[in-house]
Amino acid sequence: MKKILIFILLTVFAFGAFEAPSTYAYFRVNEATKYTEYNEGVRHTKVTGTIDYDGVVSNQVMNYIGANVKTNTALNIVTGDNYYSHQDADGKWGMFNIHALVENVHNRYDHFEVLGGVNGDFYDINNTGRPIAVYMRNFEVIYGAGGNSNRPVVGFEDDGDVVYGVPQFDGYELLVFNDEGQLKNKIKVNRINSNPQNDEEISVYFDNHLNVLPADINKVYLDGIDTKITEANGSYFCKGVLNKQTTSQDDILENQFVIAGKDFNNDDLITETDVVVIQQDVIGDFENVRFALGSDQQPLVIDGQPNATLNAGAAWNYRAPRTAVGVKDDGTVFFVVVDGRNMPMMMDGVTLREMGEVMAYFGADQAYNLDGGGSSTMTLKDFENGGYLILNTPSDGRLRSISNGVFIVKGEHKPVPDPIPTWPDLRDQLAQPTNIYVDDQNVLRFNEVPGSISYSVLINGVETIVDDNELLLDLDVGIHEITVRAKGGVDYKSSDYTTSFLYQVYPNDISLLIDMIKDYTKSSIND
Repeated sequence: MKKILIFILLTVFAFGAFEAPSTYAYFRVNEATKYTEYNEGVRHTKVTGTIDYDGVVSNQVMNYIGANVKTNTALNIVTGDNYYSHQDADGKWGMFNIHALVENVHNRYDHFEVLGGVNGDFYDINNTGRPIAVYMRNFEVIYGAGGNSNRPVVGFEDDGDVVYGVPQFDGYELLVFNDEGQLKNKIKVNRINSNPQNDEEISVYFDNHLNVLPADINKVYLDGIDTKITEANGSYFCKGVLNKQTTSQDDILENQFVIAGKDFNNDDLITETDVVVIQQDVIGDFENVRFALGSDQQPLVIDGQPNATLNAGAAWNYRAPRTAVGVKDDGTVFFVVVDGRNMPMMMDGVTLREMGEVMAYFGADQAYNLDGGGSSTMTLKDFENGGYLILNTPSDGRLRSISNGVFIVKGEHKPVPDPIPTWPDLRDQLAQPTNIYVDDQNVLRFNEVPGSISYSVLINGVETIVDDNELLLDLDVGIHEITVRAKGGVDYKSSDYTTSFLYQVYPNDISLLIDMIKDYTKSSIND
């Protein structure tokens, strides 16, 4: 794709002064240079020059990247991290630079490509790497701050809406998902690391529980896939799969968790193919938020106006490198990094009030401060050469290891499957597809299954969803294992997968020889 490039060089003598809207303070950006480019729906603008804030002039370098995620449904905002699957013995979650975070987003979501992004929340830089505020990743509350944090959070919904505020929680929830990602059931968790008080309650125990588990009640042991336990403030997140069910008082192994209740799982709610999540139950404004991360104590811009009464936050009245996220009423979400702590390179940095003015200058209707200082980092895909560029000049002289980040990605969110209507599941199960074959045009075909909403085709273990009972194959030379199931959606249970069959793709010369033999055989029969 050819790069669309706009380069504008402005001096303070010709169109270089821009006065941002402000109710109380005088603010002006004197643009020495301004460079803008557009690629794949993402705008990047770099401004160098000075700012004048109530008569105080400072040298600045500012980078902006943004995209309209309302009108362009192929672009979305996600959070990203590279946390360990389980915190280590010292409670460390892991800290990595922004390149590692980009790679993790790609590994976690094969349908997304990162186009650009910035560092995220404030974090425990000297120890664990854990974020300060609530952190949500793909509807999972990875860190709930114990439900007691008053730190505001910025959340991103699938439709492009941005939510700001302090998330509210209603205790803990147990979520059980089948192998198609359908929610089988949601159950309130009554107690964490303490025994049920009656036959109706369920308790969840983690591997930091030191006492013997209660006797004579059902206990379901799960092996953790992802566990985040912060005992100090009572924040727990665990995702895992079934290990065993027993009434014995077995020890909880490392990275395991246990669900206990008198008759729990007698209905086979949790099976070997399910995924179980224990997390804080989000209610209120953040219920539909898929991704969220923490911000600073006060907003930078409110209804298009810089927050002139801002008086708290990270070194709020000192100049420093800053990172912020802005939202425009038209659906544009953008990030700005202002360089600082580098006066020889004309990078003085800004106070938080000045950062609010900068965000208004870039058109923010709402804006929120993220972690700054040496953490401030902005990356953008190198659309010409591949890889990722660092647009700003990190004040540490190197890329800092950070906790998490927030990114513009290309690709649509995978839809959330409709939950199973009731539990126990009384739906009829669909029949398996039959008459599976590959025709001479390399199209996989099979008989339609009445009641199905789509079909899941597994080729060498990789799933492709198709609406109809056919799929054009584009496979490498070799032997491929193929199996198919009919998907039932809300009304029916999906079928079991068919018995797999092997399909061999030959090199072109052998394929031509086979075709010649077929043609010769046909002609001989006709003769």
